[in-house]
Amino acid sequence: MTRFAPDRLVLPALAAGLVGLAALVALTFASMAQALAGLLAAALFLLGLPLGALTLLMVHRLTGGRWGAALRGPLRAIVATLPLPLFLLLPVLAGTHLVFPWAGVDPATLPEAVRHKLVWLAPPWLALRFVACAAVWLALAWAVLGWRPAGDAGDAATAARERRTAALGLVVHALAVTVLSIDWMMSLEPEFHSTIYAMLEAAGEVAGACALAMVLLALAVPVEGLPGGGEDATLGEDVANMQFGFVAMWAYLAFMQWLIVWAADLPREIHWYMLRGQGGWLAVMWLMVALHFALPAAGFLARPVKRSPHGFLWLGVAVLAGHFLDVWWRVRPPLVPDMPTALPFDFAAVLGAGGLWAALLLFVLADDRRLARWRARGRHV
Repeated sequence: MTRFAPDRLVLPALAAGLVGLAALVALTFASMAQALAGLLAAALFLLGLPLGALTLLMVHRLTGGRWGAALRGPLRAIVATLPLPLFLLLPVLAGTHLVFPWAGVDPATLPEAVRHKLVWLAPPWLALRFVACAAVWLALAWAVLGWRPAGDAGDAATAARERRTAALGLVVHALAVTVLSIDWMMSLEPEFHSTIYAMLEAAGEVAGACALAMVLLALAVPVEGLPGGGEDATLGEDVANMQFGFVAMWAYLAFMQWLIVWAADLPREIHWYMLRGQGGWLAVMWLMVALHFALPAAGFLARPVKRSPHGFLWLGVAVLAGHFLDVWWRVRPPLVPDMPTALPFDFAAVLGAGGLWAALLLFVLADDRRLARWRARGRHV
């Protein structure tokens, strides 16, 4: 496999991002609302990757295990990209009246079920919660990127403090992800309600972050070159097995949400699925199921695939693509039921936001010392 050289890809990714942003700006003259909606979907997908990586790093600080040592470098680089997707959400925050159906309208015209939620959904409170969640995530990233590698020499007090930070951080992080799910995803259809939705989003974030880390790991180190995870299994196989668990959890939560809606015959929630089960969105749904669960599950159950460098790589690519389709399928249909109408805006948004984000990730990956910009404790990188 050709050696992965992130530094050579920074400028091409940056150029692609600038071209995409220029195209998105041009498309605002056609529809500012659709341009912001496309940016929302792209930014939420990109935000989920560092949030999922943050979850994995905090979990590993509590549980230990060699899987964390293998994925630590890619996961830390992904976490370091956190500020960019937060910044990309600011234009959407400024244009809430163009994106969210409850903003900028006469409350009397809204259904009664939505009017009861307006105290929570008021734009000033939405902005305040966004700032609070961003502050929580940036503080956690600041702390996590300053941790020593597990097993490094260090005093017991520091290790205990880091474990306490991880435990408390996971609780606060879960609350922040719940707020994100309600404010930026579920409120696109304010009559819809699901107690599983936030867990589904969190499971997708973890699966997406682990998938990207698998891709970066496979590009940097051939799977058979990783240290053994046991007599009969490589560490790469152990990572793949763990990812299978994340994918299975996402599939379980997605199925349970659908099953509860179907069994209880909930009209508002049924409409949520009907909107996503027609036209081009139905094809997106089946492709998402194939990439996010069905095909990877078959690969994760086949040892030769997991032990193959190319198999390991493509398992990560499939889950990552499936995660993108999952976010797109959940966010975009209420904003543009006719999928072909969304494609130019979404392509420009993904190219622009994704190109800039990829350039930042590659820039960090090219030199580990650049992570020291997050912390003065550069010697711990």
